[in-house]
Amino acid sequence: MGVSNAVRNPGSYLSRTLGLYRALLTDPERFYEEFIGTRRVKSEFALVLVAGLIGLVGNYLMLQELIFEFEAFDSIVINQQVRFQLQQRVIEPVLGAFLLWVWFGIGMYYVGWLYTTIGTTYVTMKRTAWALFPILIANVIHTAAMAYASTTLDVTEEDITLSTSLSSEVSSFVWSQASGETVVIAATAVAIVFALWTGYIGAYAIKDVRDLTMSEAYKVAAVPTAGYVLYIAYSVFTAL
Repeated sequence: MGVSNAVRNPGSYLSRTLGLYRALLTDPERFYEEFIGTRRVKSEFALVLVAGLIGLVGNYLMLQELIFEFEAFDSIVINQQVRFQLQQRVIEPVLGAFLLWVWFGIGMYYVGWLYTTIGTTYVTMKRTAWALFPILIANVIHTAAMAYASTTLDVTEEDITLSTSLSSEVSSFVWSQASGETVVIAATAVAIVFALWTGYIGAYAIKDVRDLTMSEAYKVAAVPTAGYVLYIAYSVFTAL
């Protein structure tokens, strides 16, 4: 349904959209059979981009608060290099969303070779993008956590334990004040659930591309999913 139809029939458009995402999250087999074609990847690219931008919002809000807090201390210098490296952390969710698209798409495509050579990378990537919708939800939760933490953040002189002026270490220390907040750590840990959800949907994404049985599809999807879960667990551990 195009934009013009959405304007003319907003109720029908909303109903179809809600039905689409409900099927994606609860009945991915029906979703891929009824809603997804094989032409173009514009919607898929937009989905991944929005997922990343949602995560960016929380990081941006936190960065503003971090700079405000640390500019009050002479022992920490927030120079241009430090600002640039902190800004890189702000855009990490956008880069991360696209890297996850590649990680799950290419990962499942090549692991699927253990069973068959049927299928193309194009169709795999198109279908895999939709499997990342739970990551979008996880980013909503993480952004909410970052936004809340930014309103309660209170850095004192006693918190500053850094004894170097290297911009990379300064930026890491400054950002750790955000990533170490309890609510942020909890939001990061909860992302494991959404990573597993992505893997579940991903199994249906790769099943028909590679003409796999459901059991084989779960095994294929388990590989990139396990890798991502381990990455999240490591992030939580290092933030504690």
